[in-house]
Amino acid sequence: MPDYSIRALQPEDVEVLFQFELAHKSFFEQSIEARPDEFYQPSAVQQHIAEFLLLKQQAFALPTLIFNAENELIGRANIKDIDPVTKSAYVGYRIAENWSGKGVASFALRQLIQHAKQMGLMVLFACVATENQASMQVLKKSGFQQMETIPQVAIVQGKAVAGYLMWLKL
Repeated sequence: MPDYSIRALQPEDVEVLFQFELAHKSFFEQSIEARPDEFYQPSAVQQHIAEFLLLKQQAFALPTLIFNAENELIGRANIKDIDPVTKSAYVGYRIAENWSGKGVASFALRQLIQHAKQMGLMVLFACVATENQASMQVLKKSGFQQMETIPQVAIVQGKAVAGYLMWLKL
């Protein structure tokens, strides 16, 4: 298995994250909801990072970045919407097109599950479009099960996309 690493998002990640999001914008928008055009400028990415880091400080999120052996940013993986009462949270990931299908998402999800357990979480949720079979397989391989159908999980390329709410008991 290739050598991947995952680390917490940091304030100085603005440029690398900006370049990653910009480089993979059209690929991501084929299967997930598009970010607003205003997002694609360094100041907006800096604000995005600051907001995520505030949520991390408040224990409502764990934003991470995934790197390959050459220290190239190849993906993002997050625990978000942490609910301290129900001890639940949502997970999500975005993997660069040229790294899709190489085990990066599975690696990242295993890492997120491990972190979630260390944080004392009991349940993880994930939303996935019915058309995104690759992501569905990653979730199922990690033990997630389909909980319910969501008629509109996202708007992708101007059309409503159905999906599933998946869950994993830790």
